[in-house]
Amino acid sequence: MERIRVYRELLAQTPVNELEVREYPSVIFRVDQNTWIDATVRYLVQPREAGRVKTRLIKKMLERLNAEPDRVGFPKDNAR
Repeated sequence: MERIRVYRELLAQTPVNELEVREYPSVIFRVDQNTWIDATVRYLVQPREAGRVKTRLIKKMLERLNAEPDRVGFPKDNAR
């Protein structure tokens, strides 16, 4: 929470004025042109930890999505 506060203070000193900094990760869903659903996950992390955190998040998200085969469908192969 302290780092979020500091980040908000730093942003307040920049010309960026319409940016919302959230304390917790957020997910934005968007329908793609080819009927896919794009999911964007936004979260704050220290730059040195970005790769490790991203890898952990992807693994956890895929586990959760694969646990719901009636609700989530993935392509059977690479033929997109």
